[in-house]
Amino acid sequence: MVVLAFSPLATSHAQVAKPAKNLLNNGDFTAGIVHWKGDGKAEVFKPVPGPDAAKSATPAPASPPLGLASAKPGADADRSYCVTLGARSQTFSQTFSVPRNTKNIRISFRVRTGDGFMTGRAALGALQFRLRYPDGNQSLFDRKLERSAEWQPVTDDYTLTAPTRNLDLIVEVFPGAGQLYFDDFVIESLDH
Repeated sequence: MVVLAFSPLATSHAQVAKPAKNLLNNGDFTAGIVHWKGDGKAEVFKPVPGPDAAKSATPAPASPPLGLASAKPGADADRSYCVTLGARSQTFSQTFSVPRNTKNIRISFRVRTGDGFMTGRAALGALQFRLRYPDGNQSLFDRKLERSAEWQPVTDDYTLTAPTRNLDLIVEVFPGAGQLYFDDFVIESLDH
C-alpha cells in the first residue's frame, strides 16, 4: 500500500491587498476640471502674506486654509473644486464605468466651507450627491455641513439596485452664500 502525503508549500511573501481603483477620473482635480461638467471651477491656493508672515517659523500646511488668494497652477499645485453659492442650485458631475458584477460601491470625498458660507437649507443640508442610472432613476444622499475651514470627510457605501455599466455622480449645491470646496473624490468597487 502506498500512502501519498500532501504538504502545502509555504509562501515567503504575505499577500497584500491591492489599493482600490478609483472609478472616477481626475477625482483630485490635478488636471483642473477635465472629466467634470458643472458650474464650479478648479482653483489653486497660496497663502496671502500678512503682517506676521515674516515672524512665523511654522511651515505652510499641506492643504492651505481658506481665505487664500488664487495662484497660477504649477505642476505640483494642489487644486480643489470651488462652487460659489448663489440664488440658484449649482451642480457638477462625472460619468463613470462600473466593473462587471459590481454590486457595492463606496463614494468618498472631502468638502470644506469658505468665508461667509451660509446655506438656505440648514435643516436639510447644504449639498446633495446622487447616483443616476442610465434610465434616470437616482439615489440621493443629503449632507449637512458645519461651517469650518477644516476638511470634512464624506463617505457612503451604496448597493446598486440594478446591473449597470455606467452611472453619473452628481453633486448639487443648494442656494446660499460663500464658497464650498471639494477634493479627493473616490468611487471604488467593494466587490473586486
